[in-house]
Amino acid sequence: MAQSFPFKLVTPTGIVFEGDVESVTAMGPLGEFGVLADHINFITSLTPGVFTIRIDANHYRHYVVPGGLAEVKDGVMTVLANEAQPSENVERSEAAEEIEAAEERLKHMSFYQIEYPEAVQALELARARLRATELNHTARA
Repeated sequence: MAQSFPFKLVTPTGIVFEGDVESVTAMGPLGEFGVLADHINFITSLTPGVFTIRIDANHYRHYVVPGGLAEVKDGVMTVLANEAQPSENVERSEAAEEIEAAEERLKHMSFYQIEYPEAVQALELARARLRATELNHTARA
């Protein structure tokens, strides 16, 4: 059995998850990162992606997170997210439509337009939502 550590996922509406976990995986500005017990202290921003909490060998929870902050301090991880949508609440068809709309919007934009970063973030979030539905499907298989 792997070592666990205290973890808390908080949004503006309250605590979404709190408990001991074996690992956490999330997306930061430099890519995907993971945290295990006894991780060094650090703080980073979060980018749109699927946030995975491994409670134990057989239990996972996945959330779609559009952004936020993650901190590990003295063996405790706290995440402050703008929002955390449980993956089971994501509809595959809606996520696919969001990807299409975001890609279409980007086709007609220049990198230099002020709205460009927002459009890229919308596409990343839509892709994360689709990925979350895939994770749900494999968890049920």
